[in-house]
Amino acid sequence: MRLSEKLTKYFTIIVFFSMAFGFVIFFFAIERATTQSAIGKLENLNKIVENKLQTQSIEQIVKSHPHVKISVLSDQDINLIDEVIKEGNYEWNDKLQTMVNHVSVITYPFVGKTHYAIQSQISLTIIDNEFFVGIIMVVAWIFVFVIITIIFFGELITRKLYTPFYHLLDEMKRFDVRENYQLQLMDTNISELNDLNQLFVKTSSQTVEHYEALKEFTQNLSHELQTPIANIKGKIELMLNSDLTEDQMFSLSKMYDELNKVSTINRSLVLLMSLDHHEVTDEKINLSELIEEIISDQDDMIAMNGVTVTLNIEANVYAKLNPLLAQIVFSNLISNANRHNIPNGKISIVLNRNLFKISNTGNEQEFTNETIFQRFKKGKHNSESIGIGLALVKKILNLYNFEVEYQFHQDLHIFSIDLSDN
Repeated sequence: MRLSEKLTKYFTIIVFFSMAFGFVIFFFAIERATTQSAIGKLENLNKIVENKLQTQSIEQIVKSHPHVKISVLSDQDINLIDEVIKEGNYEWNDKLQTMVNHVSVITYPFVGKTHYAIQSQISLTIIDNEFFVGIIMVVAWIFVFVIITIIFFGELITRKLYTPFYHLLDEMKRFDVRENYQLQLMDTNISELNDLNQLFVKTSSQTVEHYEALKEFTQNLSHELQTPIANIKGKIELMLNSDLTEDQMFSLSKMYDELNKVSTINRSLVLLMSLDHHEVTDEKINLSELIEEIISDQDDMIAMNGVTVTLNIEANVYAKLNPLLAQIVFSNLISNANRHNIPNGKISIVLNRNLFKISNTGNEQEFTNETIFQRFKKGKHNSESIGIGLALVKKILNLYNFEVEYQFHQDLHIFSIDLSDN
């Protein structure tokens, strides 16, 4: 059952019982109003009689008003001044062949020095069965008319009022998190429907963000696992071309460390997946030790490319970064400097309390500071690159309010991170 139909049904039931209860009130209200009207007329008649007593005799007045009784009170009744109303004296009337209610009003005015008692009376017919049935029939037809009107117009009105709601339902059915679908919601002056529209827009946006984060997580995981896997493969190749020596045992130890990094990177990417809701803490990491450790881990790969590394690292430089995320940032920057270098090229790393700067020789690319950090951007000389690492670097640094910039100057690719506000 549609919402509009259900509302019409409930509204019809409510109106039915409300009108039934209203009929009971209406019935007694008519009876009461009739009595009050009669009392008002009798009070007015008594006032007229009181005025006539100033110029006419009692006999003359009674003759012209047969339903009025007038008597002169003695000094013993001087305290009778309050109006008296009598009603509810029911009796059978043979002439009318029905029950009547005798209503009387007694007033005690002083006309001159004479104290009078004026009693006027009227007989009201009681609502009999035929009259009662007639009222019920009239009300019943009103019931039928009102209910038909509610069913017909109520359905039209509720459908019109809920058109934005039904439109929202259709939009929700068409919404697909995998598609870049722009929601087309109807404007309405109903605050609850506006709130519902806003809630759906907010929820759908969050859903898309979570979906994109999941996609990004998968892509980042694939990218970040490439470097340690490549390192392991390189070391295995070296082992295959030589006898088992002390160096080979050392290489095996390095392979074990790289496998540990795979696990660490995996945990880091799980954390990265929730970066939008990540709470930045005040924990700090020693960047000097971290960078030297990363250089040591990647030393074999750097040596295989014939790249010379120049280090100018100030000791005990700390930065407010999550250790796992910091590992991802600087491993990416250093491995990129090696992977996108030229044969027998150079890498220069400078670290102090205000700046981290890494520069490497390499072919000029078409990137700018605005485009190089975009996801899936690949250089014309680096078709094997997936194009996620630098986007990941920027996202982590932005989370911790660090600015990273890129420039190509004098055949050098330069990445700079401002640490001055750390």
